Amino acid sequence: MSETPKPIGKLHDQRFHEDDRRRGFYDIIPGLPGDMNFTHVPKGSIAGLHMHKEQSDYFAVPKGAMLFRLITEDGKEERITLSPYARKTLIIPPGVWHGYKALEDSVVLFYIDQKFNTNDEHRRETKPEDWESPIR
Repeated sequence: MSETPKPIGKLHDQRFHEDDRRRGFYDIIPGLPGDMNFTHVPKGSIAGLHMHKEQSDYFAVPKGAMLFRLITEDGKEERITLSPYARKTLIIPPGVWHGYKALEDSVVLFYIDQKFNTNDEHRRETKPEDWESPIR
């Protein structure tokens, strides 16, 4: 009688979320203090402004192009476009309002430095025209 072979690799179940803005997989690498995530974002989708008081976010865009808005509590705003050609990781510290708009169908790879906590996500109203108008 032959024994069942022992698996070489191990599978980890990822969290999945889909809504009208994105379709993504979350906490894809087990054992990290935070969450490594990736999401597909269709062109024109907007993730409105939100802020974390304790969490830092790290974003890279390996496919497509994304416009990120960052706003400090005193109203200073910065707009950054990430794409594969930028070869940059955007690091957003706690206390900075941020959101994004997909300029093309995009894939976003991001890491949050602690496990996702809904109590640490604070939202602010965002209108589509806020993403079109120049910074004043």
